[in-house]
Amino acid sequence: MNLGKTRQINFYNIDNLFYFVDLPGYGFSKMSKTEQKQVGKFIEDYLFNRAQISLIIFLVDIRHEPTDNDKLMYNYIIKSKLPFIVLANKADKIASTKVLDYVTKIQKILNPIEDNIFIPFSCEKKIYTEAVWNEISKFI
Repeated sequence: MNLGKTRQINFYNIDNLFYFVDLPGYGFSKMSKTEQKQVGKFIEDYLFNRAQISLIIFLVDIRHEPTDNDKLMYNYIIKSKLPFIVLANKADKIASTKVLDYVTKIQKILNPIEDNIFIPFSCEKKIYTEAVWNEISKFI
């Protein structure tokens, strides 16, 4: 998967059981403000108008405090009233002894009442995948 660089919707069929749908990213990509607004509107429309969504998996970069765009996207997800989890990606880029501290910090910024699920993850190194699949399997 080309996470963080997606410019269109990509559908991934997982064993004919369900689809992962990769929406355009907005984070640290090289988009103009106009493009960022267009992508934000596109994502919002998708979240509010797609009846087949069973779970939203929201990726944030574990190495950074959530950006204004992360906060905006998090609020869109909350407003959608759809089930979701937050994956703090790139966990392989920090010391394993610090991972939970970083996840907790992100959760305190986005979700201070801590009533939503935040999980560390590494797409590149495939670590913490069991915890992620345990959560996803609840919605399949």
